[in-house]
Amino acid sequence: MIVGVGKDETLRQLKGPGRPVNPENNRVYLVAAMEDVDYAVLNDDEIGVGKIDFKQVLTDLKPDIFILNDDDSSHKPKQKLCDQLGIKIEFVGREVPEELMPTSTTNIINKINYSLKAPLRIDFAGGWADVPYIMGGKTGYVSNVAIRPLVEYKAGKFNFSGYPRGSGLSTSTAAKLLEMLNSKTYNAEPKTLANIGEDLFNLENQELQWFIGRQDQYSIVYGGFNCFEFGDDYAKPLELNIPDKTLEKLRSKLLLLHTSESRNAQVAVEEVYKNYKTEKGQQAISELVTCGYDFAQALKKEEFDLCAKIIERNWEAQKLLAPSSSTSKLDQMYAHAKANGALGGKLCGAGGGGAFLFYSHDIEKLKKAMKNTFVDAFEIDFEFEYRSIKELNQL
Repeated sequence: MIVGVGKDETLRQLKGPGRPVNPENNRVYLVAAMEDVDYAVLNDDEIGVGKIDFKQVLTDLKPDIFILNDDDSSHKPKQKLCDQLGIKIEFVGREVPEELMPTSTTNIINKINYSLKAPLRIDFAGGWADVPYIMGGKTGYVSNVAIRPLVEYKAGKFNFSGYPRGSGLSTSTAAKLLEMLNSKTYNAEPKTLANIGEDLFNLENQELQWFIGRQDQYSIVYGGFNCFEFGDDYAKPLELNIPDKTLEKLRSKLLLLHTSESRNAQVAVEEVYKNYKTEKGQQAISELVTCGYDFAQALKKEEFDLCAKIIERNWEAQKLLAPSSSTSKLDQMYAHAKANGALGGKLCGAGGGGAFLFYSHDIEKLKKAMKNTFVDAFEIDFEFEYRSIKELNQL
């Protein structure tokens, strides 16, 4: 048995930069060391029609039989060459012993370069209506969307893709999800998206004394736009079937602007837990629930301006529940945005700083006006991420 081994330059042409990983002399030496191999030779210097880099080898040796993989995509030119040289061609399948795992250089490279990925989220309306502790058995609704660039986790290190921490976009939950998926004791493959979302909710709540809601976890896990219904012990997305085309129309009118204000969400959170049982607090929560549901219904009908008004109603309710969600400077920024074309907006997450989300028919005009007046403010580029966490990571 004589085995031909491809040369470095021909493999580089066939497979691209960075290939092969092992140099030709190493590869031919390893093949020659196999018990069933009599000789190993390096193939030709050039690649012919049909990815043939062994014409000269076959011409010189004229073997009785030439063996080819049965999944070869260009077997006809090779069959023709063998016919010309009077060589019989045989096709064989790729079989791996049961005790071994099939692999390839490509798979090894992919495994080395592999990183887990997760989106962040923008909450449009309904925030706080997902917290069981606050809702007390009542049903809540939150409309949100997953966004990219994606957060990556590789070799124990995070890449937040330029997202500032504390933006109200749920970077901490994304990081916790990636750590959970990376854990040797966690197997996401057989789990549903609801299972993964609930596992993440339980993990974060144990660390935060069961005072948080489910919207961040479920939004990041499910991907895309969703209006989630929340109860004491569950979350589920409503059946909306809103086309991506509609969602992209909405995205084209959104501006995500970081305020450069240090976000102290904890103050707002403490205020929520202090106020939620009061008359104003209950009024605010009722409005937040309504906004969470109404936003999705308006979006489904492509009533985008109404969506903007609902976002604004949500922001007013959020401030009613926790006045520290905003500051005098943040109020000035919001008023300036309204004066320059924003139809509605809100701070992402619990508020107190971080990123403003604005809706406008003229994003460029609004962006310029905000940056000219608030020079420390900066835009956060984003796109909607429609893939689930299992699709993103091939789980």
